[in-house]
Amino acid sequence: MTTSTKRLGWIVAIAGGVIASLITFPVAVPWMIAGWLLYSTVLIARGRPGWLPLLVCASIVLVKNVDWLSAFYLLAGAMLAVGIWRGAGSRKQPSVSSNRLGVAVSMIALWGAWLALSWMWWTSAHSSEMPQLQGERPVVCVGDSLTSFGYPDELAKLLTIPVINQGTDGITTSDALKALPELIAANPQIVVIELGGHDFLKGKTRAATKANLQKIVDACHDIGAEVVVMEVPRGFIIDPFGGLEREFTRENDLELVSDGAIRNLVLWSPYAPPGLWLDAARHLSDDGLHPNARGNRYMAECVTEALVRLYGEKIRTTP
Repeated sequence: MTTSTKRLGWIVAIAGGVIASLITFPVAVPWMIAGWLLYSTVLIARGRPGWLPLLVCASIVLVKNVDWLSAFYLLAGAMLAVGIWRGAGSRKQPSVSSNRLGVAVSMIALWGAWLALSWMWWTSAHSSEMPQLQGERPVVCVGDSLTSFGYPDELAKLLTIPVINQGTDGITTSDALKALPELIAANPQIVVIELGGHDFLKGKTRAATKANLQKIVDACHDIGAEVVVMEVPRGFIIDPFGGLEREFTRENDLELVSDGAIRNLVLWSPYAPPGLWLDAARHLSDDGLHPNARGNRYMAECVTEALVRLYGEKIRTTP
């Protein structure tokens, strides 16, 4: 294999890695970062500079506009320090012993910061609460057409407590605020919120959307209801609302249903791969967005897993 062929192969591989990283779901962002850190680690271990993968990784994270946890600053600092060291070191030949020490220190810094980020990324999406089931008080599902299309009906088959569907097509967080009396009248012990998509589509600001969500959650807590938030995707590469739901659940200690629950409706539809290449019987959506019967079951299972994390297996019906 010629040098030019090898170089072309590496360029294609790196381009593929960049594309895959840009479309990575938020839940998998730490693993995407780990891939670039591993690439850098291998290069450094082989005596190469290894700073370019770090630069690419940092650029991808900035472009994706994810929820910026404090651990990102720690990782960014470690990546910057290692990048500067490797860039400067590429211009001179350090002793073998100092180079080994530098490699060891840089790897500990990078991967230690990554572990801190991964732990915080996971814990920020899960509540620390351990609530108890309260009799037959229902689960109320509030949301737009993704809710009103019927996943709560499937959710009712999976849970040991009643489920009420209060989804309304095209609803915004402002509309949901106006409907709070109906929500409170249902006396829920759990409220599943799937809101914010139409806020973006209708030009509402991130700040206004977040403020409305806070009012809804505060009202739920006032009546002793736990809240689960569904992460709403607003773009496959860039999130114009900057990880709003992840930031919100972290600040309010709520349970999050990852945006994979909604993104997969698009991916497993006739309009995007892999659904584009698969039989209709495996589709989760018929129109490329809203759930079909199979999609409703899938969304219900995603919500059920979140509720099991909070309440344990007792909330799930036995097969």
